[in-house]
Amino acid sequence: MEELIPIVAILCAVGLPIATGLVIGLNVIRNEHRERMGLIEQGIIPPNKTKAKSNPNRLVSLRNGIVLIALGIGIIVGFFCSEYLVIAEGNQFWVTGASVVFFLGVGYLTYFLVTRKMVLSPQQEDNDKE
Repeated sequence: MEELIPIVAILCAVGLPIATGLVIGLNVIRNEHRERMGLIEQGIIPPNKTKAKSNPNRLVSLRNGIVLIALGIGIIVGFFCSEYLVIAEGNQFWVTGASVVFFLGVGYLTYFLVTRKMVLSPQQEDNDKE
């Protein structure tokens, strides 16, 4: 009986959210179908749902790239500082953490400065066309 406790716990922790998501998803699909059938019965042709193609936002990729590079630099600098500088025994974590946070801030600042210049150039092109 004691072997069943971990199995039931894992099934509840994993299975319940999956089952809940499936039930909610099926209810949404069923309700949309009923609504569509109701409109058809009234003689109204419902519009087709077409997914609009979204243009990928390249600024998000630029931000993620800059931030990940800054994160890597922060981790490397933090490890080097905790390895080669004279730091008390329990403070290596704080030096590495401060380095990571500092370089993440530098990365976000770099992203801001780069995108500020990028956003101004398309507006200037529109002003030139008028």
